[in-house]
Amino acid sequence: MQKQQLFRSTQYLYIEVNQSLQTILSTDDLDEVITLDYQKILQIPGMPTAVAGVFQWHGEIMWLIDIAYLMGFNPLLSTGYNQEKFRVVKVKYKGKYLGILVQKVGELINVETTNITLVKQKKVNSPIAKFIKGTCTNSAGKKMMIVDIEKIIQYLEKAEK
Repeated sequence: MQKQQLFRSTQYLYIEVNQSLQTILSTDDLDEVITLDYQKILQIPGMPTAVAGVFQWHGEIMWLIDIAYLMGFNPLLSTGYNQEKFRVVKVKYKGKYLGILVQKVGELINVETTNITLVKQKKVNSPIAKFIKGTCTNSAGKKMMIVDIEKIIQYLEKAEK
Protein backbone atom coordinates (compact mmCIF):
# COMPACT_ATOMS: atom_id res chain seq x y z
CA MET A 1 0.00 0.00 0.00
CA GLN A 2 1.41 3.36 -1.03
CA LYS A 3 1.37 6.22 1.46
CA GLN A 4 -0.47 9.27 0.24
CA GLN A 5 1.02 12.59 1.26
CA LEU A 6 -1.56 15.20 2.22
CA PHE A 7 -0.86 18.81 1.36
CA ARG A 8 -2.49 21.58 3.32
CA SER A 9 -3.35 24.71 1.41
CA THR A 10 -4.33 28.15 2.56
CA GLN A 11 -6.47 30.60 0.67
CA TYR A 12 -5.16 34.08 -0.16
CA LEU A 13 -6.60 37.18 -1.78
CA TYR A 14 -4.56 38.72 -4.59
CA ILE A 15 -4.16 42.48 -4.15
CA GLU A 16 -2.32 45.16 -6.08
CA VAL A 17 -0.73 47.59 -3.66
CA ASN A 18 -0.09 49.82 -6.66
CA GLN A 19 0.70 49.27 -10.34
CA SER A 20 4.20 47.96 -9.61
CA LEU A 21 3.61 45.76 -6.53
CA GLN A 22 1.28 42.78 -6.34
CA THR A 23 0.92 40.82 -3.10
CA ILE A 24 -1.41 38.36 -1.43
CA LEU A 25 -3.23 38.47 1.89
CA SER A 26 -4.37 35.48 3.93
CA THR A 27 -8.13 35.10 3.99
CA ASP A 28 -7.72 34.39 7.73
CA ASP A 29 -7.10 38.16 8.07
CA LEU A 30 -9.83 39.15 5.62
CA ASP A 31 -13.26 40.32 6.70
CA GLU A 32 -14.63 41.79 3.46
CA VAL A 33 -13.78 43.83 0.39
CA ILE A 34 -15.43 47.26 0.12
CA THR A 35 -15.85 49.66 -2.79
CA LEU A 36 -15.63 53.12 -1.29
CA ASP A 37 -16.45 56.53 -2.80
CA TYR A 38 -13.68 59.08 -2.46
CA GLN A 39 -16.08 61.56 -0.80
CA LYS A 40 -16.68 59.15 2.09
CA ILE A 41 -13.05 59.33 3.22
CA LEU A 42 -12.55 61.90 5.97
CA GLN A 43 -8.93 62.98 6.34
CA ILE A 44 -7.83 63.80 9.87
CA PRO A 45 -4.96 66.23 10.48
CA GLY A 46 -2.18 65.09 12.80
CA MET A 47 -2.50 61.38 12.06
CA PRO A 48 0.46 59.25 10.95
CA THR A 49 1.03 59.84 7.23
CA ALA A 50 0.07 56.28 6.31
CA VAL A 51 -3.44 56.89 7.65
CA ALA A 52 -5.43 58.09 4.65
CA GLY A 53 -8.36 58.96 6.91
CA VAL A 54 -11.44 57.34 8.36
CA PHE A 55 -14.74 56.25 6.90
CA GLN A 56 -18.05 55.05 8.24
CA TRP A 57 -19.03 51.50 7.40
CA HIS A 58 -22.22 49.90 8.71
CA GLY A 59 -22.37 52.26 11.68
CA GLU A 60 -18.74 51.99 12.74
CA ILE A 61 -15.83 54.33 12.11
CA MET A 62 -12.90 52.56 10.48
CA TRP A 63 -9.32 53.70 9.98
CA LEU A 64 -8.15 53.66 6.38
CA ILE A 65 -4.50 52.81 5.78
CA ASP A 66 -2.77 53.62 2.48
CA ILE A 67 -0.64 50.50 2.12
CA ALA A 68 1.15 51.90 -0.95
CA TYR A 69 2.40 54.88 1.07
CA LEU A 70 3.25 52.63 4.01
CA MET A 71 5.45 50.54 1.70
CA GLY A 72 7.34 53.53 0.32
CA PHE A 73 5.33 54.36 -2.81
CA ASN A 74 3.29 57.42 -3.77
CA PRO A 75 0.04 57.58 -1.81
CA LEU A 76 -3.02 56.26 -3.60
CA LEU A 77 -4.98 59.37 -2.63
CA SER A 78 -2.36 61.73 -4.08
CA THR A 79 -3.30 64.56 -6.38
CA GLY A 80 -3.78 63.48 -9.92
CA TYR A 81 -5.00 60.03 -8.94
CA ASN A 82 -8.16 60.00 -11.02
CA GLN A 83 -10.32 57.43 -9.36
CA GLU A 84 -13.65 58.13 -7.73
CA LYS A 85 -14.11 54.71 -6.18
CA PHE A 86 -11.48 52.88 -4.18
CA ARG A 87 -11.04 49.27 -3.17
CA VAL A 88 -10.68 48.71 0.55
CA VAL A 89 -9.78 45.40 2.09
CA LYS A 90 -11.33 45.24 5.56
CA VAL A 91 -9.09 43.13 7.75
CA LYS A 92 -9.38 41.88 11.30
CA TYR A 93 -6.67 41.32 13.86
CA LYS A 94 -7.30 40.51 17.54
CA GLY A 95 -10.82 41.87 17.38
CA LYS A 96 -9.78 45.11 15.66
CA TYR A 97 -10.88 46.08 12.18
CA LEU A 98 -8.90 48.16 9.75
CA GLY A 99 -9.44 49.28 6.16
CA ILE A 100 -6.48 48.80 3.82
CA LEU A 101 -6.64 50.99 0.71
CA VAL A 102 -5.36 49.10 -2.35
CA GLN A 103 -5.10 49.74 -6.09
CA LYS A 104 -6.97 46.60 -7.11
CA VAL A 105 -8.39 43.40 -5.66
CA GLY A 106 -8.03 40.20 -7.63
CA GLU A 107 -9.04 36.60 -7.25
CA LEU A 108 -8.73 34.13 -4.41
CA ILE A 109 -5.87 31.67 -4.82
CA ASN A 110 -4.90 28.52 -2.95
CA VAL A 111 -1.29 28.14 -1.88
CA GLU A 112 0.12 24.94 -0.46
CA THR A 113 1.76 25.64 2.87
CA THR A 114 4.86 23.76 1.71
CA ASN A 115 5.35 26.49 -0.93
CA ILE A 116 5.50 29.28 1.68
CA THR A 117 8.83 30.63 2.87
CA LEU A 118 8.63 32.83 5.96
CA VAL A 119 10.82 35.92 6.01
CA LYS A 120 13.38 35.99 8.79
CA GLN A 121 13.07 39.39 10.39
CA LYS A 122 16.30 41.04 11.35
CA LYS A 123 16.80 44.75 11.02
CA VAL A 124 14.89 45.43 7.83
CA ASN A 125 15.59 48.64 5.93
CA SER A 126 13.22 48.08 3.03
CA PRO A 127 9.80 49.71 3.58
CA ILE A 128 8.18 46.82 1.70
CA ALA A 129 9.95 44.03 3.62
CA LYS A 130 8.85 45.50 6.98
CA PHE A 131 5.29 44.43 6.23
CA ILE A 132 5.86 41.07 4.51
CA LYS A 133 5.29 37.77 6.32
CA GLY A 134 6.85 35.61 3.65
CA THR A 135 6.83 34.59 0.02
CA CYS A 136 5.33 31.77 -1.99
CA THR A 137 5.17 30.56 -5.53
CA ASN A 138 1.78 30.36 -7.20
CA SER A 139 0.67 27.66 -9.63
CA ALA A 140 2.03 29.68 -12.58
CA GLY A 141 5.48 29.76 -10.95
CA LYS A 142 5.30 33.45 -10.05
CA LYS A 143 6.79 34.48 -6.70
CA MET A 144 4.31 36.38 -4.51
CA MET A 145 4.82 38.32 -1.27
CA ILE A 146 2.43 37.75 1.63
CA VAL A 147 1.29 40.86 3.51
CA ASP A 148 1.55 40.69 7.32
CA ILE A 149 -1.41 42.48 8.91
CA GLU A 150 0.03 42.03 12.41
CA LYS A 151 3.17 43.99 11.45
CA ILE A 152 1.08 46.78 9.91
CA ILE A 153 -1.01 47.15 13.06
CA GLN A 154 2.06 47.02 15.33
CA TYR A 155 3.70 49.74 13.23
CA LEU A 156 0.61 51.95 13.44
CA GLU A 157 0.30 51.44 17.20
CA LYS A 158 3.94 52.57 17.64
CA ALA A 159 3.35 55.58 15.35
CA GLU A 160 0.39 56.72 17.51
CA LYS A 161 2.56 56.99 20.63
